[in-house]
Amino acid sequence: MDHTLVVYRGSERADAALAELARVAHECDGRLTVLALAAEEPVSRGCCDTRSVLWNRIQREIAERDLARARVALGDPLDAELGVLLHSGRRVAKAIEQEAQRRGAEQIVVADPGSCGLSRRERRRLQAAEAPT
Repeated sequence: MDHTLVVYRGSERADAALAELARVAHECDGRLTVLALAAEEPVSRGCCDTRSVLWNRIQREIAERDLARARVALGDPLDAELGVLLHSGRRVAKAIEQEAQRRGAEQIVVADPGSCGLSRRERRRLQAAEAPT
């Protein structure tokens, strides 16, 4: 395991999985990137669409709160890179795959599939992308 990208949303299961991934990465001199997802709506340029602006801000704040929780679960935040992945709400698995490629991650792990914010279809797409060809 050289570089693992973890899709994280705060939960007890996600915290336990993240702590274990951090332990393994540390033992194997691997890298760990933890991403919280934030869905963003397009903001209308024609008028002051405050609903979308507010929604986007709230989504980013929730993602930042999840990353704060991830820092606690990691124990040593210096061992991992943390970030927010903004997406449109469509083709989220594709956005995660592209981010993993951009960051040079060889593996994608969903810390807690039950509370990650991805649909079953999106989780299956990520698993299919991970399957060896």
